[in-house]
Amino acid sequence: MQTTNRDDKQQEKWAALPEPFQFYRLMLSGDHLHFGEWPSEVEFQEQTLEAAQERLFERMAALLPPAPARILDVGCGLGLSAHRLGQRGYDVTGIAPSPELIAYARDRYAAEGVRFEAVGFLDEGVFQSQRYDVLWFQESLQYLHPMDAVFRRCRQLMVPGGRIVLCDEVSLEDAPIDASLVHPLKSILLALGETGFRIRHLDSIGERVRPTCTEMIDRFDRFREKLLQAVSAPDVPERIDHYRNGWRSQARWYEAGRMGYVVLAATWDRLFVRTYRNGDEERILPMFREIFRVDRSLAHWNWKFRDNPFGSHAIVLAEDEQGTLAAHFCGYAVPIAAATACSAAQPIRRFVSFQGGDTMTNPAFRGAGIGKDSVLARAARCFYTAFCEGKTPFIYGFNTGVIRKLGERFLGYEYLEGVPFHVLDVDRLGGYAGWRAWLHRMKGFSVERVDRITEEYSRFFERVCPAYGILTERGVSYLKWRYLDCPDGVHRMYAFRRWGRLMGWGVFRRKEEVLLWGDA
Repeated sequence: MQTTNRDDKQQEKWAALPEPFQFYRLMLSGDHLHFGEWPSEVEFQEQTLEAAQERLFERMAALLPPAPARILDVGCGLGLSAHRLGQRGYDVTGIAPSPELIAYARDRYAAEGVRFEAVGFLDEGVFQSQRYDVLWFQESLQYLHPMDAVFRRCRQLMVPGGRIVLCDEVSLEDAPIDASLVHPLKSILLALGETGFRIRHLDSIGERVRPTCTEMIDRFDRFREKLLQAVSAPDVPERIDHYRNGWRSQARWYEAGRMGYVVLAATWDRLFVRTYRNGDEERILPMFREIFRVDRSLAHWNWKFRDNPFGSHAIVLAEDEQGTLAAHFCGYAVPIAAATACSAAQPIRRFVSFQGGDTMTNPAFRGAGIGKDSVLARAARCFYTAFCEGKTPFIYGFNTGVIRKLGERFLGYEYLEGVPFHVLDVDRLGGYAGWRAWLHRMKGFSVERVDRITEEYSRFFERVCPAYGILTERGVSYLKWRYLDCPDGVHRMYAFRRWGRLMGWGVFRRKEEVLLWGDA
């Protein structure tokens, strides 16, 4: 009889928790209120959700530094994780904005070295007077916005060399999913780099946690009557259905590849890796001059990176806290057309790629990490995340030397055969008069200097591009921008016609005593 009374009181305590925690705690046999990681080698039916939840906790705990480190558990829920970490010798502060959750955690888990405070992470609180070795986010990041403010707060609260350890659902798209609160993974990674954190560990385990959705749907069905009896509110049936339907939506998002789940660790770093901000060119151009011994004009930079009609400012840089430029990785946008046949069944595929270039590292920062942790490699990965993933199948460039070796070893570069070129001694051509006579005999043919690009050039490209397979889409927008608008004034473009119809074109420039035929 005493056991029954104790159980009833415990049920009442759980039922008094704020929504939706009361529903979940009444259906679970423990205080972990997060996803579980299901082992792939064992059938889902042979596992319990509670065992899977413990497995996910252990995966996170494996990323911690040795005890006794000071941990801030952000969004500590019912306090079980803080309790488990305290048992291992860590000094833990758990925070959550709900007084009811904190009261539960204090009553059940407060101990020496484990304390709880009812406060939001971005609010002012006693926890801010401390500096922590670890900030622990167990499915709490999705409730915190905006991310740049969250990670800036992390840096303020962290000792140099500290780390963030988190697990959470993420959107695998560029934007949040429908009514979901989860952040896009891309946004998380970019925000971490921008606020001075270096990714040390990243596991995508969406397939391993996805069975949690099915299990929770089943538990809402099995425990429906229990929930209706335990929770006293007029709209409880509707609220139960609301959360059950939410799990059904999540299951569909996982199945469609829209949603994922990650376990991540990132460490405090002295460098910040981010995308372009207005005015960065004022530091980029001097560094370019120092590294390459070439004076690039601001007009040229604006033409290539600001005024490009296919995409602007695809630029990543790394800097220290004083704003000293450490590394630079960029590309200018190029339209690509791929076609093997000119038919409705096989239409031309079009996308924007980038020609990479201007990859450079400030000599003073070349010791800031090596290999895949070098500052340039980190800038390159940020570039891929920000501008390439899910958007373009490849980028390309013409790197040699150290940059080529770095790319092959750590950035996934694949090198094709060398770019061919041909050399012709113009002395062998004879006089210009001979060529003029030859052209005269080719009835209907003419060559003219091009100073205006019309839609005729786009139509010409559509006509001939299937013969090339894949190439830069040389339509009117590209040709005008690439050659006529270039502020350097070095390009000379000529069209080749027969009876007035465009049959081809070529672009030339002179470099000292050499005439370069660079595009055709």
